Amino acid sequence: MNEESLQEEQDGKLPFLDVLLVRTDSGSLKLCIYRKSSHTDQYLNFSSHHPVEHKLSVVRTLLERSQNLVTDSQDKTEEDAHVEEALRACGYPSWSFTKVRRQIESRGIKKKRKKKEVSEYRPLIVIPYVEKVSESIVRVMKKHNVPVAMKPWKTLKGFLVHPKDKQEKEDVTECIYKVPCANCDKTYVGETGRKLGVRLQEHRTEVESKCTGVFTRSQRTASLTEYNKSALTDHAIQENHTIHWKEASIIDREPDRATRWIKEAVHIRKEGHRSMNRDEGSYQLSHAYDRFLDVTADRHIKIRKN
Repeated sequence: MNEESLQEEQDGKLPFLDVLLVRTDSGSLKLCIYRKSSHTDQYLNFSSHHPVEHKLSVVRTLLERSQNLVTDSQDKTEEDAHVEEALRACGYPSWSFTKVRRQIESRGIKKKRKKKEVSEYRPLIVIPYVEKVSESIVRVMKKHNVPVAMKPWKTLKGFLVHPKDKQEKEDVTECIYKVPCANCDKTYVGETGRKLGVRLQEHRTEVESKCTGVFTRSQRTASLTEYNKSALTDHAIQENHTIHWKEASIIDREPDRATRWIKEAVHIRKEGHRSMNRDEGSYQLSHAYDRFLDVTADRHIKIRKN
């Protein structure tokens, strides 16, 4: 117990979590809301990009805490006034307090009249909150008795707080990667369950062994027509181009191997004419998905030229 709590105990007050136990002059006990001296009364700002339900829940939590914990009516009035003043400083309008109080009253009436009803269970759906879009989805789902909850998907914590050290690109496993050519716009897309650095070193070793060796004219001519283990090596040899290893990047991650094959095929298909891959990997993707994958790289280039 800190010095502040010891002083309050000597004054006839005993804090316990957010409840303050007070001994009155008559010797009876009453409950109040306890706040530390360092309490700032800072709550979720009303102008923040959160669903209105989240903001109203802040009002509801504080008012219900006062209603359920505070025993003296005078203290309860003062607590409600303190809550309203603190939330107004955070941008909460008057209608938010009126609406929450009506909800609390109506919920109390419903509890008294509540009857057991057999209803079909529907699982809760959680969607990211996008202003004016998520609300429309919730209204549609509500018509079909589907419960929907919204959550913020871009937060300051997500942008600023990174408790773990950033993982080096070469140490990332179970990923789909892309390697560009330094002399043209071609790219190679591949997948690996091992560390990316290990897989890239295998590519690099094969390319260097084929490109830096000493060949006769006939051997060099034969190498231009043969297929190597990787299409990356084929491109480097047949086009006499340099691979831009430092610009290799991770474009997707997937722990499941079968799903990773599908994603690899998707990314290869999306590259269009820029792909140096010989095929689309281990999964044969239907061309019915082309319209959804924006497989229009060739078309965009033709439109720009025209």
